[in-house]
Amino acid sequence: MQLDVFTVHVSEKTDWIVLRLTDDAGHIGIGEATLNRHTNAVLAAIAPAVAATTGAISAEAARAAIARSVAGATGRAIASGLEQAALDLTGHVTGLPVHALLGGAFRRAVPAYANINRGTLTRAPDEFAARAQKAAAAGYSAVKLAPFDQVSPDAPDDHTRESFIEAGLRRIEAVAQQVPDGVRVQIDCHSRFRPDEAEAMMGEAGERGVRWFEEPIAETAQNRPVLVALRARAKTLGMTTAGAENAADLAEFLPFLVAGCYDTVMPDIILAGGPREVVRIGHLAARFGVGVSLHNPCGPVMDMASACTAAALPELVSLERQFDESALYDEIVATRAHTFTGGAIRMSDAPGLGIRLDFSHPAMAWQATHRLAIEPARLAPQAEKSDFVLNNDG
Repeated sequence: MQLDVFTVHVSEKTDWIVLRLTDDAGHIGIGEATLNRHTNAVLAAIAPAVAATTGAISAEAARAAIARSVAGATGRAIASGLEQAALDLTGHVTGLPVHALLGGAFRRAVPAYANINRGTLTRAPDEFAARAQKAAAAGYSAVKLAPFDQVSPDAPDDHTRESFIEAGLRRIEAVAQQVPDGVRVQIDCHSRFRPDEAEAMMGEAGERGVRWFEEPIAETAQNRPVLVALRARAKTLGMTTAGAENAADLAEFLPFLVAGCYDTVMPDIILAGGPREVVRIGHLAARFGVGVSLHNPCGPVMDMASACTAAALPELVSLERQFDESALYDEIVATRAHTFTGGAIRMSDAPGLGIRLDFSHPAMAWQATHRLAIEPARLAPQAEKSDFVLNNDG
């Protein structure tokens, strides 16, 4: 089986890493291993990761072998990309959509919100507001921004830090004032605040129309009681809290769920090591009565892989989508079976991920070709409920 690796340069912040698997019969599967700001590390580690899968007898064994060979998020990104590609290939061989291969879909419509942050280049309040309006016009009922650039929990309380906080509040105000009624405003704080100031910042955000307060402080074991208290306070303000996007796997999500840190946890198919692990996390979160909203900061392949994964979760709040970051998001796509309308991705029964790329597009830069001594079925998870199909229009 052949693995071809491509990159698509999107911006200073973003390079999409696309994997293409081709079996001996010519069937093709695609996946994405994008790890923002770590492109070179991922590309350099693909060869040892591929070598590590030799002899693996299951998807779990392949993922574990890659983790032993390539540590941390880099290894998980590669494992995820390979799993996505193997699922897509298997889907095209069997005629099944990936959500069926992941155990079956719980919904035909995957609700989504627009992340307007990455494509807002000037960081000016009016640009945030204009992009929020554009997202609302495109059908999104929620938008998210990360307004507190340059705020640091370690910086002293001086005029400079206060000015950065005020700049963030002005960005929030601009968005909240311009989006239509009914469009939810969400903010991601990226752990920029101290535990002793997070509640006050939540109040400031709430007064300006924010209804989703994400990752306000560092997600350490020491801070979990603070997160629990913030969740309780948010409820009184009509807000919800979210976080844990950087947790690596089910074991790392468990403490957040047991403690009750968040209303919603945010697994990422890249950072968690693959769609199958996110499905496991989703089932566990449902047992704790905690919502799930997939973190999804990358390109069109990961977007569709995340949508298929989200469809296979027992409970789902929403799916993050990068909004209007680059025209390449559409230009490199040859076909896309799943459509976005009415604030949700409408899932089809198309085989695989439901997306095909134009590998002849000039933005597609070939990087390397590798040989895998493993069958796609060894990289793709097996369906646990193969007879459980799309059964819920919600």
